[in-house]
Amino acid sequence: MNRAGKRIAVVDLAHCSLTGDRRNNQDRCLMARCDNALLLGIADGMGGHPGGDKAAQIFVDTCRSQMRQQSGPISEPRAFLLRLLQLSHRRIQRYGQRNTPPILPRTTAVLALLQDGLVRWVHAGDSRFYLFRERRTAVRTTDHSQVERLRQQGLIKQEEMAAHPARNLVTRCLGGDHELVDVPDYGEIPLAADDRVLLCSDGLWSSIPDLRLIGALCDEGVKLAGQVTALAREAAASRAPESDNVSLVACRIGLVDPG
Repeated sequence: MNRAGKRIAVVDLAHCSLTGDRRNNQDRCLMARCDNALLLGIADGMGGHPGGDKAAQIFVDTCRSQMRQQSGPISEPRAFLLRLLQLSHRRIQRYGQRNTPPILPRTTAVLALLQDGLVRWVHAGDSRFYLFRERRTAVRTTDHSQVERLRQQGLIKQEEMAAHPARNLVTRCLGGDHELVDVPDYGEIPLAADDRVLLCSDGLWSSIPDLRLIGALCDEGVKLAGQVTALAREAAASRAPESDNVSLVACRIGLVDPG
């Protein structure tokens, strides 16, 4: 029994990562467990900078290592998630400084921790966390991107974002030459039976509308593995011959035991 007296039954869990039409796959998926906690993550190495794939790998390796070091339930989940981002950020920077000449690798990052009957999430960049409940989008993170900032300022409309010249510019990330002074967005929500959790890179969400994601992932009686793979292939095909890397991790929640 964990600290809050609740157990989460994850009855289906799947992931997929495709290279698309790019030379290399700079996305990484994370699934790690300890005690009654499940940590999910997506990193999208930023291809406009050298070492993006390495930055994404450092992030997932750091998270796995930290999960293995947990001897029981994570006592301060919010602090734990923020520490994972900070630690990964510093390790990515150190890796870049060890190169000759030095480089500035960067990656987006999104994490979701399922424990205590809740899901908690943090993110930096435009990789997303979704929670689907009763075939609706209950939670979707807000991108740290230039086009999202322009939309919030009223300078562009929602329908202009996909074709805007700044659509690929993120305003927060791990790595680079900056300090991670802005606290990445954090949220939490109690889980309910039959919820679907999705984490994905922009290669998926920029190609597949939310309603299509819901229809695929909330299809009763169908295993997530097939649906996740089908969505990744659909996203890649929709942008061919210029498809981005496409990555996603999804799970379905069974009963949340009240203890």
